[in-house]
Amino acid sequence: EPKNQIKKKSDQSKLKARLRDLEFFTEVIPDGVVIINNQLVVEATNESAQSLLGLPEDSTGKSFEEFVKVARLNSYVRGDSQQEPLEFTSPVQKDSTLEARLFNVDKETKVVIVRDITTLNRLLTMRQSFVANVSHELRTPLTVVKGYLETMVDESAPEDLRLSLIKKLKAPVNRMESLVQDLLLLTQLESNPVPPEMDEIKMTELIENAYNEVQGLLGEEDSLVIQNSSEAKIKGISAELSSVCINLISNAIRYSPDGANIEVSWTNTEQGKARFAVQDHGLGIAKEHLDRITERFYRVDMKDSRARGGTGLGLAIVKHVLRRHNSELQVKSRVSEGSLFFCDFEPV
Repeated sequence: EPKNQIKKKSDQSKLKARLRDLEFFTEVIPDGVVIINNQLVVEATNESAQSLLGLPEDSTGKSFEEFVKVARLNSYVRGDSQQEPLEFTSPVQKDSTLEARLFNVDKETKVVIVRDITTLNRLLTMRQSFVANVSHELRTPLTVVKGYLETMVDESAPEDLRLSLIKKLKAPVNRMESLVQDLLLLTQLESNPVPPEMDEIKMTELIENAYNEVQGLLGEEDSLVIQNSSEAKIKGISAELSSVCINLISNAIRYSPDGANIEVSWTNTEQGKARFAVQDHGLGIAKEHLDRITERFYRVDMKDSRARGGTGLGLAIVKHVLRRHNSELQVKSRVSEGSLFFCDFEPV
C-alpha cells in the first residue's frame, strides 16, 4: 500500500507539472484555450479565452455551459454539431465573429481553441468585393469592344462605318488600360517598402505638370486656377506625388457641374507645414460618404456630375501615397457648396 501511495503521489506531481506546462503554453498563444472534461467541466482557461468568451477567472471546476451563453457553441462542444470548425457571433462583442475548433486529447479531456476571425472575414469580403468590382469595371469596355469588332468583321458593313468604329475603339481600350495601370500602381504602393532616401521635390513643378495633364477634362466654361504662394520643397517620390496632384484635380473636375470653378494651391500653414489643396465649388459630398471615399471603387452617386472617366481607384491611390509620405488626406465638404481636399507635408 505505501508503494501505491508513493506511485499515486508521483502521478499527481507529474499531472500538476503537465498542467503547469500547459497553462504556460496557453498563456503565450493569442488564441483562446479552454480545457474541459467529458462532463463539460472547465479544467483550465487562458486570458484570451476569458476575454473572447466572457469567462470569469474562477470558472475552473464549473460547467462550461454555465458561463458561455451561446447555444451553437455549447452544442458543438457536446459533440452534437457536425460543423467543423464552428463560426459564431461573439457573446462579448456582437459585431465580432469567432471560430472554435474542438480537439479530443484523450478519453477524458477535450480542448476548445477559439480565435477572433472578424478581421480575416473582413479581408476576405474586401477581396471578393475587389474582384467583383474589377470584373464589373472591365465588363463594360470589353462588351463595347466586342460589339465594335463583331461589326467590323462583318463584310457587308460599309467601309465608312468600319473606319468610324476603329476610332471609337480608342475610348474603351484607354479605359481598360487606365484601370490596369491604376491597379498595378495600387499594388506597388501596398507592397513596396518606402525607400530610405527620398528625393527633394519641388511641388510647384508637379502642380504645373498636373495642370497641363488635366486640360482635356476641362469644359469651355470651366475655370482652373493655380495659386502657389510657397516655394517649399519636400522629401518624396516624384511619380507618386504627381499622381496625388493629378487625381485630386481631375476628381474636382469630374465631380463638378459644367462651369466649375476650381482652385489649386501650394501654401505654408501657420503650423510650419506645406499644404497642397484643391478647392471646388460644386456639388459637395454628404457626410455619410466622407469616411468611405478613399475605398477602392467607392463612388458617390452625383446625378449632376459629369461622367468623364475615372477608374474609381484615384482616392485609394492618393491615400496610400500620402501614408508613404507621412501625410494624410483631409476633406471638408458641404452638399451644394463644394469640397476642399488637402494634405500637409513637412518641408525640407
